[in-house]
Amino acid sequence: MNVKVKLVSMPGHQPSGFDEFGNATLKLDSQTTVTGLLAQLRLSDLETYMVLVNGTVIPPSEHGSHVLADGDEAAVFPPMEGG
Repeated sequence: MNVKVKLVSMPGHQPSGFDEFGNATLKLDSQTTVTGLLAQLRLSDLETYMVLVNGTVIPPSEHGSHVLADGDEAAVFPPMEGG
């Protein structure tokens, strides 16, 4: 299945396959969860990333159970600090 992914304000270089704006369409196995997506992107599981799927926030407590579907659009934000 294909999922469009947008990496927003990620520190460092974009992973392979992403354009300079942080966009890519990834081929994922069916039944891939948000946790699986983050693992494929090699994002640290020690950090809590905010993830939106089709504009809806997926809470970290649901990352392991939220299964992505073909054509989904996911936006991934790194942990933010400040005030």
